[in-house]
Amino acid sequence: MREPLSPAAVIFAIVGAGIHLVMGFFVAFSGLLAPVWGVVILVAAWLGLTIWALRGWRRGPRITMGVPLLMVAFWFVFLTFGDLVLGWTA
Repeated sequence: MREPLSPAAVIFAIVGAGIHLVMGFFVAFSGLLAPVWGVVILVAAWLGLTIWALRGWRRGPRITMGVPLLMVAFWFVFLTFGDLVLGWTA
């Protein structure tokens, strides 16, 4: 039997999930900056991190705070790379 989660852990999980959900809007509207195949990669990364956060929140709810940070970093690096190297323009 697992120990019940502390209130702080639940708050971390909820805040992390909320921030990750907001990041989903940025990913969804990345079609203004990237071609369709680029948006597909971003959506796949977002969904993969969502699944990872959902599966891991019971073991370590604080990890859900890192998931949006990973997505923001990936999103920024991916779109910057597309702009500088692949010539994507808005």
